Amino acid sequence: MAKPHDGRSAIERAGFSYLPRFIQADEADVLIEYFGNLVPLWEQRYHDRAKRSGTHSRRLTRPVYWLGAWQFACLGYYAEPWHRQNRCLRAEQFPAVMVAILSRLQSQLRDHDASVDEPPNSCLINYYGREIGDGPPRDYARLRMHRDGEPGPVVMFSIGQPGLLEFVDPNAPKMAELAVWTRHRSVSILSGAEYKDRLYHRITQVRYGDKPAIECQLDRFEARRISVSFRYVPHDLIVDLDELRADARAQVIDYVKTLASHSPHFRNQLARVKDT
Repeated sequence: MAKPHDGRSAIERAGFSYLPRFIQADEADVLIEYFGNLVPLWEQRYHDRAKRSGTHSRRLTRPVYWLGAWQFACLGYYAEPWHRQNRCLRAEQFPAVMVAILSRLQSQLRDHDASVDEPPNSCLINYYGREIGDGPPRDYARLRMHRDGEPGPVVMFSIGQPGLLEFVDPNAPKMAELAVWTRHRSVSILSGAEYKDRLYHRITQVRYGDKPAIECQLDRFEARRISVSFRYVPHDLIVDLDELRADARAQVIDYVKTLASHSPHFRNQLARVKDT
């Protein structure tokens, strides 16, 4: 693999755009304050055996928070064409600063996909950093290879320390076909058969640094990078908690109760459901 792109200059390829410093400095400051006031979750995934026994499997590799539509790991993420129903719980709306940045990106999104007629309506906020416990700190600044199954382009904001974004063929994952150090205030866009479908992407490392300082409400967790990945989910597939199928609701109700302790939106979602 060639040396990773240093992330200081733009990249434009069919299906991939990297836009350094697209997010304005004052917008980044507002985002950092917003992220610092959220209380992210450590979610668990289910494996088939764990699901049958009603127990949780491994924890995700980083704390997360969703806006627009929460896709819980234990339910499996939304993906066309089979994984559509009972995947997306209505979540809080985007803050104004995100809406403004996405609005400025509309021409680039249409360049990626001419059918785009509205901005993404769901986003995953990933907190990259390390957990401070009784023993040596455990670093969680990574993301396993995956692809995003929602229709249309994917937009990613990078805030904080540079993260190494790699694109790999899942059949040959040791050799990245493209690697980019995604820097503070940068935006990446993925689309099409090559970068969104054939190639998977991952974050393999995040650099250390003191500025910008990123606060995190989780106890004993030090964040140094936040990535926000925006996707589009058909509106009619985003449901309220009382509309979620009963078995799916049972799997996520404890998460929703945790969210409700900090979020008026999720307190209202709980109020819609009897016997919670």
